Amino acid sequence: MKQYRSVVLALLLGMLLSSVALGGAKKKPAPPPQNPASTIASVTANSITVTEGKNAKALMITQFTEINVNGLRATVADLKPGMAVTFVISTDATKASRINATGK
Repeated sequence: MKQYRSVVLALLLGMLLSSVALGGAKKKPAPPPQNPASTIASVTANSITVTEGKNAKALMITQFTEINVNGLRATVADLKPGMAVTFVISTDATKASRINATGK
């Protein structure tokens, strides 16, 4: 009976060690592609122009656009050219639903 327990214990230990060894062979996920930094090029009362690398994009600002500057709620008047910016496009690709700016 002791010999039977020893064999079962050895088999269980072998299975455990092999599953740990095989579990570590997973591939690491590739890092997401890096996008060029976006900055505000110009600001008007109802739009901003954002540059991403060499590309520029105009985004309309509506009464429903959420604007944050340095993590705090803000208005269009608080947005300044040169600020780093991230944004979320609305269902209409020309309108921003959220703008997060940092800097000055």
